[in-house]
Order: sequence, then C-alpha cells, then structure tokens
Amino acid sequence: MRQPWTSLTRSGLAAAFGAAARLRHGRPLHTSGVVLDAHLRLHGTPEPWGVPFLDQRMDLRGIARLSRSVGVPPPFPDVLGLALRWEQDDSTTADLLLATTGRTSLGRRLLRPTTRWTGLYSSLFPYQAGERRVLLGALLHTPVRLPAMVDVLAQVAEHGPIGVALLAAAPSGPWRPFGQVRLSAPALTDADLPTRFNPLRHPIAGLPPASWLNDVRDAAYASAQQVPDLPEKARHLSGVS
Repeated sequence: MRQPWTSLTRSGLAAAFGAAARLRHGRPLHTSGVVLDAHLRLHGTPEPWGVPFLDQRMDLRGIARLSRSVGVPPPFPDVLGLALRWEQDDSTTADLLLATTGRTSLGRRLLRPTTRWTGLYSSLFPYQAGERRVLLGALLHTPVRLPAMVDVLAQVAEHGPIGVALLAAAPSGPWRPFGQVRLSAPALTDADLPTRFNPLRHPIAGLPPASWLNDVRDAAYASAQQVPDLPEKARHLSGVS
C-alpha cells in the first residue's frame, strides 16, 4: 500500500516535471543528445543472480542515446546520461537509464557532473533480482578522453564503434562485468529519431525496479513525457549536423 508521503512526493514531482517540460517545450532534462545503434553482447556475471539478463549469454540489438542533463554549455561539467533500449526475447521493449556517478558504494548513488564522456554510469536506483537487490552500471570507453560535447561524440562514432562495459553490483558490493555494448553510427539527432525512455514502463525481464523511489520517479517521467518535443528545438539542441 502506498504511503501518504509517497503519494504527495509523486504528485509534487509530477507537477514540477510537467511544468519544466512545458517551459522547455519538451524534455525537462537531457535535452541535448545523440542516438546511436547499440549491439549488446552479454556473457553473464561470475556469480549468478538468478536472472537471465545478468546470467545468460545473449545477443541483443537496439539503440542508445547519450546526452547532457541540465544543458549547461560545454566546457562546464554536466551530469551525462546513457539510455539503452533493446528488444527482448518475448518481443517486448526494455529500457535502461544510467547517469554519471561516483565509483564508491556511496558515490554510485550520487550524480556526478563531469567534462568527459568516459567514466562510470550507474542506474542510481536498484532493481529486484529474486530476493536480492542489484544496481546496474556501465563503463564507457572511447579512443581518447572525449570532451562531453554531443557533436564530438557523434563525429567519433562515425569513424568507428564506441565500447561500453556493462556492470552489475549489490548495493554495497563490487562491480562485476556481465557484457559489452558496441555503439556505432549512424549518429542521429533527436529530430531524426525522437525517443523517450522509461524503465518503469519498459522493464527488463526478471528485473523489476525496486524501492519507493522508482514509484516516485515514474510519476515524474509520465508527466514530463506528455509534453512532446518541438522538432526544431530538438534539432537545434542536439548540435549534430
């Protein structure tokens, strides 16, 4: 049963995100991004979680969107986002949202502004894997330490794939790799492929989002996504030609 304070928080965030979306004519956060093809190759974690996505070998195809969060202009630091979407075996869609965080047990729960695309991205909020909880993460690799500019990332992707290591960890445990993602061209703008991600509405099979925090952010996502992006705004903000 939902607690009264949870309902109040949901309502407050929904109103705030909806208002921000209307003011910004679309996404309240992560307005500037680039969309790439994503090839997920999973091999499983060393210690099983009892969830196919984390334990089994899989070959999945989808898309990825990399973005700046608040939208402050480079070279100032910003929280960076990595969103993944793929089709599961049952033909349903799964979404995973990650953002730049610290690396320690506490730091992986805190957003971390940065000036480079390389580094650790975390789900922040946990998933339920049977009786246990798990955080998902990614370590992004690029040929050089790229500045966190969307157009620069798009140009690099056009010259070769970008590698991402997929990670899983207990809330206070070490990160363990369970797969890789290959990000590749064509690099599309949000105007070319307008996409909204929602891990609450498109969950990973066997990994439902856990904790009341996910319940709260679901309301914020739903409210913000009722406001469509203006195509010309998305094209301008993406910075990709």
